[in-house]
Amino acid sequence: LEQAVLGAGGRACAAEAGAQAFSWDGPPRAFVLLTLGRLSVRLRTRTRLVPVAECRASAGQDCMPVTAAILAGGTLDVTATCLERSRWLELEPAALRRLVTRDAAFRRALFAQHARRLPHVFQRLAGAACLPLERRIAEWLLVNMRDGAVETTHQALAADLVTAREVVSRRLKEFAARGWIEQGRGHIRVTGAAALSRLARGE
Repeated sequence: LEQAVLGAGGRACAAEAGAQAFSWDGPPRAFVLLTLGRLSVRLRTRTRLVPVAECRASAGQDCMPVTAAILAGGTLDVTATCLERSRWLELEPAALRRLVTRDAAFRRALFAQHARRLPHVFQRLAGAACLPLERRIAEWLLVNMRDGAVETTHQALAADLVTAREVVSRRLKEFAARGWIEQGRGHIRVTGAAALSRLARGE
């Protein structure tokens, strides 16, 4: 996959752990193939009734929802964060469509990888929906944090987690009382990232 993407004009990118790899709202701007590290990719469709989902990619893997949106001509609200130091290739959507159409070996390798990964993706999504709300909020804050803060409202956070604003507000108040966050108008500053990380892992 890597050689085919490079041969088709793929561009190399890199970022450190915790950095935003890419963020798009609308038609995906590139096919993404990870060559080093891991990415957490948060996404939703343009319909706000559909909750945020997460897909993870490791070295040698593409971002499946982005690939699907490119091939289907769809749109996504997507943000990818580096879970560790990462490198990846970006290929223009038109070039990906040409590769899939004209290169049978690339097409087979790409879709065979998807077939292997999909059961794990579905298992992760189903498991995440069953987690206690406190863990889901903690993970959401960590994934969406930039420079120690999250720009959001209680209503937006609740919509992403498909729950009531009042429930989210109560949990955030508890987090603040424990010294894990500080709340402001339209933003939340994370002051206890290690504690939130332990909670997100269920420890």
